[in-house]
Amino acid sequence: MPEQEDKALSRRILAARPTSPVNGKLETDELVLARITEGIYRQPASALRELVSNAYDADATEVVILTDAPRFGQITVRDNGRGLSPDVLTDLVKHIGSSPKRSEKGKKLGVTSPTNVNRSEGGRQLIGKLGIGLFSVAQFTRHFLIITKTAGDKFRTVADITLGKRDEQQAVLPLGKRGAHKYETGHFRIWREPTNDKKAQGTEIKLLDLLPRTRDELASDVVWTRQDYQITDPESEKTEPPVMHIGRMEKKTGLLSIQPTLPWTDLDGPRERFEKLVQKLRSFTSDRESVDLRKVCDNYLWSLWTLALSAPVAYLEGHPFDLLNDGETLFFEIENRLKGQSRPLEIPKGKSPRKMLKLKSPDGATSGHFEVFMDGVQLLRPVLYRDLPQTANAVKTPLLFIGRHRETFAGKDRELSGGPLAFEAYLFWAPKIVPKQHQGVILRVGNASGALFDNEFMGYETSEIARKSQVTAEIFVSEGLDDAINLDRESFNYAHLHYQFLMKWLHSAFRQLSNRSKELSKQIRTVERRHEAAQTQEKVAVKVRAALRSRGIEDVPEVEMLEPARKAEAAKLRRGGKIVMHREVILILRPTG
Repeated sequence: MPEQEDKALSRRILAARPTSPVNGKLETDELVLARITEGIYRQPASALRELVSNAYDADATEVVILTDAPRFGQITVRDNGRGLSPDVLTDLVKHIGSSPKRSEKGKKLGVTSPTNVNRSEGGRQLIGKLGIGLFSVAQFTRHFLIITKTAGDKFRTVADITLGKRDEQQAVLPLGKRGAHKYETGHFRIWREPTNDKKAQGTEIKLLDLLPRTRDELASDVVWTRQDYQITDPESEKTEPPVMHIGRMEKKTGLLSIQPTLPWTDLDGPRERFEKLVQKLRSFTSDRESVDLRKVCDNYLWSLWTLALSAPVAYLEGHPFDLLNDGETLFFEIENRLKGQSRPLEIPKGKSPRKMLKLKSPDGATSGHFEVFMDGVQLLRPVLYRDLPQTANAVKTPLLFIGRHRETFAGKDRELSGGPLAFEAYLFWAPKIVPKQHQGVILRVGNASGALFDNEFMGYETSEIARKSQVTAEIFVSEGLDDAINLDRESFNYAHLHYQFLMKWLHSAFRQLSNRSKELSKQIRTVERRHEAAQTQEKVAVKVRAALRSRGIEDVPEVEMLEPARKAEAAKLRRGGKIVMHREVILILRPTG
């Protein structure tokens, strides 16, 4: 019966026009999703992330986000993906929380590959699976439009959707033997309009009437209100406004009371704007402390940065697997044993670890590149590996540790194990990681992430506070882990076997990095001590020769400085005609001034 009802609604949508739209109720298939209008995401950037992920799954090559900053009257997210057919739109509004992706239903609707339900039609590893990504906009608004068109269609489809809180007293309708229920969470109005461009395709989401709390958060209202309070109360605790911000819009007048302070100009191109943002952040980092994004950026720029970090876009400085061996980085391979030891990778000059190890991450799409633009700024993954600041640390050269593994959990029931788990990963060590928020590990599934960097490295308990702040890591999961992702896509079910396996692997990898780093530090210090000893011996010898010559002795014997361990050799060396001095009683001569 539900399938027949869906077909009937799809036929009605096909025939609908602006003067005779199709009206209906939004209903969720599960009780937990009935609360979606209350918001399951932690910040506005999370909702934008879900819309970008939807575009990626639809094989879009470009997404344009317009936020109307700093006014935030409405937000538009536009992509050039495959668009939503009436059948797909029907499934969207009738089965919230029951995505056709990763299922046979997806093949029928054309939202997945005909040969692999875990891939898009264009071959991308799918990000979404829960069927609620579009409705993440409840974080922004209760009212939005979907304007969509598929290639070859003479019409575009418009869906006007209003979300509303569920009435706790309303009757529920049983759905099948499991006793599941449907709950009304809003209503829709859908119609079709003729278009002149038959070849065009894509989807545009218009978020209307943004919620006051969302507008305030994006506009950093709390930050500016705090500044106002400090002016009226001289004794209040002083805090500095963000160094970079989009300005302040007065709510009553709609005028800018504080002009924007941004690192780019209106003449800069989209990529150049993002590059200038990164350059500015680098300038805030000292040899003692890495820049803290939350202190120097307002909420808008923080949202832009986190979206760039989580979306499946290209890396600003290139993928770490593509770093060329130019003598500036040391490469190591992680061993897949609990107490394993990393081994040096002998990568030829000018070659990358990707080619040598045949690495595949990120799992690229056959349908081409993917770019995201937000208010004229091109978003690029801002994980930084080059031109990082130096410190007093003994090891100056960055270290890149690379690992990969596929675990089948042989002998375990698939229901318990969740099936195979496959991933590639890297741990990048540098004296200073920029910015501070990139210290840690991030898990990516389908080349995207909901969670940000975990600076505790999935609960790594060994006391490595200093080293944890010197490592940025990414794990690219190509198979598995999906079932361990929680509803908000920003956290994980820590008890899931896949998460537990990744945690143990990462902890072993971190120990291998730590051991190798300590070994290199020891080697460098040994070399430095030997060099220092040689310099000291030479300086002492010069002083001795000068003193002897001042007394008329021209045939000056060789001066030998002994380490404490060689004390027993002193007498023998003196009999051989050398001047022997014990190192521990010689003050190291250092230059002054």
